[in-house]
Amino acid sequence: MFHLSKRLQNDAGLTLIEVLVACSLLGIVSAIAATNFTAMRPAFETRGAALLVAGDLNQARMAAIQEARVYEYVPIAGGYRIQRDDGAGGRETVKQRVLGTEFPHVAFGHTGVTQDPYTAAIGAAAPAATITFHSNGTVQNPASVYLEATVGDTRAQHAVTLSAAGRVRVWKRGTSGWS
Repeated sequence: MFHLSKRLQNDAGLTLIEVLVACSLLGIVSAIAATNFTAMRPAFETRGAALLVAGDLNQARMAAIQEARVYEYVPIAGGYRIQRDDGAGGRETVKQRVLGTEFPHVAFGHTGVTQDPYTAAIGAAAPAATITFHSNGTVQNPASVYLEATVGDTRAQHAVTLSAAGRVRVWKRGTSGWS
C-alpha cells in the first residue's frame, strides 16, 4: 500500500506533450466555433430588432388600454416613434428608435420576398401611415414591419405583423417560407 501511494505521487500531473495536444485541440475547436458564430450573427441581430419592434408595439397597445388614452406608432426615417395623447389635444413622445443606432447591420426591407406570412402582397417594408392604438385594444391602420440584415452572405429576414385586433406576431423567413 505504501509503494502504491508513493508511486502515484511521482506520476501526478500531465506531460508537456499532453498539455500541447490539449491546447491545440482547444484552439481548433475555438476557431471553428468563432467562424460559425460570425456567420449566424446577422440572423441574431435581425431577430433582436424584430423582437424590439414587437415589444414596443405590444407595450403601446397595453399602455393605451391601461391608461385609457390613444397611443401611436409613427414611422420616421430609419425607425419609429411611439407617442401618446397628452390630454390637451397634442402628442408627447414616449420613445423613439432608429434601427441603425441599436442594430447597425439591420434595416427595413424585404429583398426577394413578395408575399407576407399570410400570403398577401407586400406593399412596403415599414408602415407609411401612423398606427393608432385605442383604449379598447383595437388598432387603426394595422400594418407589418419587415427587417433584414444588411451584411452577411445568408439572407436573414424577419417580419412583425400587427392585426386589427392588436395581435403582434414575429415571423422568420426561411428557405421554405415564413414560420
